[in-house]
Amino acid sequence: MRNGGDSLKIDKSNPLPYYIQLKTIIEKQIEEGIFQPNQMIPSERQLSETYGISRMTTRQAINELVKEGKLYREKGRGTFVSSPRFLQENMMSFTETLKAQGYTPTTKVLEFSVVRNLKNISKMLDEKEEQTFYKIKRLRFADSIPAALETVYIPTKYCEGLDQYDLGTLSLYKILKENYNHNIESTFLTIEALISDKMMMKIFESGKAIPLLKIEGVTRTEEDIKLFYETSYYRSDVYTYQVNIYRRMMGR
Repeated sequence: MRNGGDSLKIDKSNPLPYYIQLKTIIEKQIEEGIFQPNQMIPSERQLSETYGISRMTTRQAINELVKEGKLYREKGRGTFVSSPRFLQENMMSFTETLKAQGYTPTTKVLEFSVVRNLKNISKMLDEKEEQTFYKIKRLRFADSIPAALETVYIPTKYCEGLDQYDLGTLSLYKILKENYNHNIESTFLTIEALISDKMMMKIFESGKAIPLLKIEGVTRTEEDIKLFYETSYYRSDVYTYQVNIYRRMMGR
């Protein structure tokens, strides 16, 4: 196994605990590409022998990396490098978020249709039941990794002719802003943690059950129009959703 020089060795004269030193070494090897995403790292025994430390110390370092989501274990197989995560922390679109963090986003449109008589969605968007909607179902990729399954319902009256745009290559947010003068202002979301079923395992090409975040909500414009309803499933092993919560004083 490549050690990458003196900086990737345990310094036994350093008062820093050995497990922290080993943790830092493995993190650096991941950053430098010595260990690639989904690659199995050496066993605890191999690491212990390579760095001249006990297996208990090695296990402690690996446990810390697993807790932080940088490694994951598969029973009977070993310990593997997690796929890199991207962070969603504001109202940027999926495309904007990934590009800002250095990822290459791509999209596969699974469905683009016109639907009607959607009682629950019509109610959430304050529309009549007979209102027609564009239904847009897309699988989103981050550096070729299937990362999100998004389904959007948007009243056709707000963006007639939307079907003329290639939503496999263009940002929906950008189209709504530049071609229909809809500026996104806010989204009310609910977030739920799930484990993928067989259908989701197939969609995300995971080969096993994986943790998902189900995020659904209504998005409003600056004019307070309830523009669309969205329900999405994000792989939480590659996706982190960050939320700021403020406490406002409501009287004494």
